Amino acid sequence: MNRLNTQPQKGFRKLFHNFGEKLQTAVTRFPLTFVAILGVAILFVLAIQTDTDNVYTRWIMAGVVSVFATLAVYLFAEKKWSKLVTTIINLVLMTLLVWLFSAFSENISDANATQFTMLLVSAFTAIFFAGFISEKDSLRWWNSLQETLFNLLIAALFAGILMGGLSLALVSLYQLFGIKIDNDVYAYLAVFCFVLFMPSYFLSQISEVSTSGDKPSLTYSGIYKILGLYILLPILAIYSVILYGYLVKIIATWELPNGWVSWLVSILGLAGFITMIILHPINGKGESKAAKNFSLFFPLIIIPLLILMFVGIVRRFSDYGITINRLLVLILNIWFFGISIYLFISRSRQPKWILISLSIIALLSAVGPWSVMNVTEKSLKKEFSALLTEANWTNSDADQIKTLDREKQIRLSDVAYYLQSTYGIESIQPMFSVLGENVQVGSLMNALGISETEARTNYFSFNMSQTSFDFDVTDYKKAIYLWKNYDNDELFSSESIHLKLENGNIKLVQNNIETNILLKSSIEKGLLRKGNSLDAKELTVENPNYKLIIFTLDGQRQVDDKVQINSINGILLLK
Repeated sequence: MNRLNTQPQKGFRKLFHNFGEKLQTAVTRFPLTFVAILGVAILFVLAIQTDTDNVYTRWIMAGVVSVFATLAVYLFAEKKWSKLVTTIINLVLMTLLVWLFSAFSENISDANATQFTMLLVSAFTAIFFAGFISEKDSLRWWNSLQETLFNLLIAALFAGILMGGLSLALVSLYQLFGIKIDNDVYAYLAVFCFVLFMPSYFLSQISEVSTSGDKPSLTYSGIYKILGLYILLPILAIYSVILYGYLVKIIATWELPNGWVSWLVSILGLAGFITMIILHPINGKGESKAAKNFSLFFPLIIIPLLILMFVGIVRRFSDYGITINRLLVLILNIWFFGISIYLFISRSRQPKWILISLSIIALLSAVGPWSVMNVTEKSLKKEFSALLTEANWTNSDADQIKTLDREKQIRLSDVAYYLQSTYGIESIQPMFSVLGENVQVGSLMNALGISETEARTNYFSFNMSQTSFDFDVTDYKKAIYLWKNYDNDELFSSESIHLKLENGNIKLVQNNIETNILLKSSIEKGLLRKGNSLDAKELTVENPNYKLIIFTLDGQRQVDDKVQINSINGILLLK
């Protein structure tokens, strides 16, 4: 039986014990990882000297990913492959990364930044399981996981203290002796502390994987138990109740979920899986019934919410089309489904597969023709090209432009600006190169006869110009304060009265009698005024049965004269 103790595995007095010897050993174990660290440090120094990081950013990105990727390979191959084979594999890996990042432009686009982030997540996550992929005893992996996290935190803490202490020393030189220190010195100091010292200390503390057949002695601090059982579990329970309540509401009202639900379920899923990892050592053999039940049933509990999340994602795709972020959320949803089913079937015996599968999914989504960036770009460029063709645009001076309907103008403008901002103007500039070199999307819109303000949705925002006013409440029996902010279209509900926004108007149901309070006239008045301040009369809607006095109103006028109200603030008087 595994021994469970609550004493820290290492005392702080041992953190620098034999640091020199350990560092030499680490350099021998992970030589190319140290080469990558040194390369990143040199690139940072060059960027500081030239006062610009644009030239070096992509190479720094390649170096950072190389540090974690090569370390993961070393940990995986240790005591399995020869040093020569491991070195060759890491050299090939580093070459591929440099080649991949060399395709990035000097001005890093949003798509480039997303690809770097996904590769970094994949490589960073891999260092937490690389040495234990084939290990059957999950407690050996858990011991290594907590040790790795501990060493990372200590390395960051020491680097921060070193940076703060040395910076204070430099400030003291100026304050006491008048010696002025150039700002670049502090930047060089940050490179030394956080780029050289911090990863070097971390690497020196990595223990070799034990090949002993003995049962591991588990070190499980009471802090983990408090964090997992008494902090995270109650929060997750509250979160789950709220989301299940929303699921019941969606089913009862037969409405589509709003976009927020995807993020909320994602947070619940990630937090739940992290909690499962934290509580893993005590979820068996009766050590904690709560931890055991949570690990067994959480993967099952979250599946209905994942279905809700999927419906929300489909709605976003239907309403607004494909983007990198939406495709990533879809992939995350699919990963949640897969890992939840695995954990439920396996009874959560090997939670390390949470990290393994996440690392693989992040890697596959970041590189190759199937990557999120490539799929999104190809899909949007195909749609963009089709819209240009429909407008009779052939990238020629002799084009006879055909006017698109307003909905397609909006879509053409949105796709063009998204491609420009996310992938850079060079991604679509060849499609309208006739307008000249380095031309922006705005020039294309003008050439097509599309006004940006007309093509895009007409946003409006009005407020009452008076700071104070009076209104007659004679003959009115009830006053209802109305407030609405974005996703919630329900304004008020009681046994006899129900108020809800529908297509820019307020639907009033009073004693089973339905009335529509029309807001479009006030909106049109505001748009014609070309200002955002209207008086009380202009922001009042009245008929014999009610009076609506609007204080603030904003939203957007969409295609086909549809109106969406994003927020409203006012008082409704009812007879």
